[in-house]
Amino acid sequence: MIAQDSSDPTGVAKGPGLNRTAVRRARERKSNAAIQMRLAGATWTDVAQALGYPTARQALVATEKALERQLHTEDRDAMRRLAGARLDRLLLGVWPKAIDASHPEHLLAVTKAREIVDRHAKLFGLDAPTEFVVHSPTQNEIEKWVASVAALRVPDVEEYDILEGEIVPDEPRAVEG
Repeated sequence: MIAQDSSDPTGVAKGPGLNRTAVRRARERKSNAAIQMRLAGATWTDVAQALGYPTARQALVATEKALERQLHTEDRDAMRRLAGARLDRLLLGVWPKAIDASHPEHLLAVTKAREIVDRHAKLFGLDAPTEFVVHSPTQNEIEKWVASVAALRVPDVEEYDILEGEIVPDEPRAVEG
């Protein structure tokens, strides 16, 4: 068993008789535990105290390095399969309620199941791609369009007589009372 060492930034120091592989594995376990605690909502201070990191900042740095190592070692397809497996597991949790119309949480479960299925389809590219066609008309096309609009029959403007007049305000009425 490897002892915690708060004087080392990783919280795990090499000691006499310990090989590099054992220390590396201990650091990996510790950083993975830090990732799990952080995902569960723990603060960096909580992570540092629980796992023996000297400071919250060093817990953060160790966690970021562990995440970076994971990203470099796992290819995109493996990460996609992992995310797909997680979505499958989530779907299994809501599926019985979603298909049971008499269950009191049926509508909520249907909504969540649909969201998971949509995310699954997006993850694996099952949705048809959305295509946007942008057309920039040429000057010639614009002139043709203007000519066609101008050629439409526009009603003739009729001339009306203009009468001169004056507006006379109503006289104030006496209030009967």
